[in-house]
Amino acid sequence: MMDYIAVEEARIHCEYGSTDSTFLDSPYYGCTIDDKNPILENNLNIGDFVFCTLRKQACVFKALDQTWRYPANFGTTEGHYITTKSLLFCKEGGMLSIVDAGQNSLGEVDGMLKIVDL
Repeated sequence: MMDYIAVEEARIHCEYGSTDSTFLDSPYYGCTIDDKNPILENNLNIGDFVFCTLRKQACVFKALDQTWRYPANFGTTEGHYITTKSLLFCKEGGMLSIVDAGQNSLGEVDGMLKIVDL
């Protein structure tokens, strides 16, 4: 299965959030995919999910870990890229996943970069 590398326009879903969110910043590290910056595993700068249905109050996202789980097997000197299989957990109990990578041309299969023929 193809796991797409998440880029700056990726959509993030929290199982308890009332709406999807996005990354608030996406620094440039020397490469782009479809003219968009890929997201590194240590990027925790994520917008809120408006309302938390678990805690029944406004969402204020707080990462449980300092990095996304299951990043791509390849990386840069700055770190590994997250993909559509990557997960991040909230201190309040939610699990975050990438529901739209923001691009459809470059992915990862078994640690190898794959260009998708559009």
